[in-house]
Amino acid sequence: MENIKQNLNYLLIDINEYITISPISTSSIILQNLGQALPSKLEYVRWALTIKESDFRLFLENSQDIFINKLLIKQNGSDDILHCIKEYIMTVKYLAIKNIENRIDLFDMKDQVKELSYIIF
Repeated sequence: MENIKQNLNYLLIDINEYITISPISTSSIILQNLGQALPSKLEYVRWALTIKESDFRLFLENSQDIFINKLLIKQNGSDDILHCIKEYIMTVKYLAIKNIENRIDLFDMKDQVKELSYIIF
């Protein structure tokens, strides 16, 4: 595992298209364990998960010392995860969030984007 941590720069996870069992439970398992498995710096992370707020909060708690240059999240669940990012202030240079179920895109939320730009940078 340490060798993977040293060489991992890009991580793409797309659970919703390829999983035949429950995408919610699979996404939960990934988020509950991913924070402690990642290296301290990643160039690019892209997720397509059904994210429960409690699992996302746990991921953020476990990954507070991780720098991610670009984080793209495609959220298929209805839980609001944006306030978790504000609370934990992840070290991310570029952030994109799209909620498929609620048809919400962070780009369309101008006030949130402005607030996050002050928090993240």
